[in-house]
Amino acid sequence: MKCPYCGEEMQLGCIQCRDGVYWSEKERVIAALNIGGGKSIKLNEKSIGGPFGGASAEAWLCEKCKKIVIEY
Repeated sequence: MKCPYCGEEMQLGCIQCRDGVYWSEKERVIAALNIGGGKSIKLNEKSIGGPFGGASAEAWLCEKCKKIVIEY
């Protein structure tokens, strides 16, 4: 994928989290359960290693721009 900011080739990877991968309006402490604190959007349903293994969302990295692009 080409970076939408600089046009360089981006590197495919993933963003991971304990209980789901979310974008949220406000930064908050990540607890065992995702509760409270503004609007949020779950970015991916992919689970790693069962219910306690965490979650992952595909993400593209541009090292030149220091940007990450995630489609949900």
